[in-house]
Amino acid sequence: MHRTSPGIAALAIAAALAGCGGGSGGGGPRTVPIVLAPHTVLAIPTDVDVDGSPDIADPHVLKIGAVWYLYATQTKRNLEAWTSVDLATWEREGAVWEPTPGTWNEAGQAWAPHVEATEAGYYLYYVKDQKLGVAWSPSPLGPFEEIQDQPLVGGGHGGVGNGVEEWPAPLDFLNFDEHAIDAFVLKASDGSLTLYFVPSTPFGEIWAIPMIDYATLADVEPTVVLSPDLASWEGVVVEAPWVIEHEGRFHLLYSGNIAFAPEYAIGVAVGPTPLGPFERRADNPFLATDASAAFWGPGHLSIAPGPAGGRLMFYHTKVGPDFRADRRIRYAPVSFDAQGSLRLDVPAP
Repeated sequence: MHRTSPGIAALAIAAALAGCGGGSGGGGPRTVPIVLAPHTVLAIPTDVDVDGSPDIADPHVLKIGAVWYLYATQTKRNLEAWTSVDLATWEREGAVWEPTPGTWNEAGQAWAPHVEATEAGYYLYYVKDQKLGVAWSPSPLGPFEEIQDQPLVGGGHGGVGNGVEEWPAPLDFLNFDEHAIDAFVLKASDGSLTLYFVPSTPFGEIWAIPMIDYATLADVEPTVVLSPDLASWEGVVVEAPWVIEHEGRFHLLYSGNIAFAPEYAIGVAVGPTPLGPFERRADNPFLATDASAAFWGPGHLSIAPGPAGGRLMFYHTKVGPDFRADRRIRYAPVSFDAQGSLRLDVPAP
């Protein structure tokens, strides 16, 4: 069971959000009170999975108008969305993306959704068959439809692999050089687009490649922007990139270690350009396990606007220290300090 510390309760932030819809009879905009509950587990309606509990992870959150849209990983072949106007109650909106029968994305679990809102609609990046796909919809609730009939990255595309998978199941994990996961798209202040993703070398690294548009990669080789520090808490994997541009610097947030391990944690590296070079902060990890607070394996974050401006970092944690324990979603406010370093506004429990 999750325990909310007294410090977190005392630091709960009250805000008001206007314009969340009008009342009947012309009563004008309705005000929804929002009380932030940093680091507490969100009550998100999901299906139970094979072990009888609702695993939900890898949150990606957009704020559009007065509504937050959540996309997340479940043990499913499709991807769903949830919405909230107060960050406490989440409405299940159902499937927003389905695999296309007879294509490369038909088989297996879908995970790690990332949605970009643009003037031309919404682009969904997802993982299927250990490769990255991209789909488009005029609505954040889909349905998202494929833009191309092949992966965006992986299986011989985007500078990853040659399209030949020599090992059949159950040894298909040995085709690691064809794999790519965990997409993130950065639109920098100069208008340039960069796709970050995680290939398998077989270690988990973070690579980046410029984009011509939201569905087209530049015809260049990817750049390795971060490799795991094998002697540190990161172990053999860095993954789940998220990049923030702030005052001319690029802050790469990432997760390190094996996703199912309690050592999984969040780190930050900073660089002068979208392609780095990135230097790890000396105070890493940014957010990590605290066994005394039953706070296990935080990781795979996204950042969205808060109710009164500012930023909220959404992330998942494990329900316990077991290697494959189920995961739940939480959030916490973050901001940049006077020195330009990203900080948690509310300490972890």
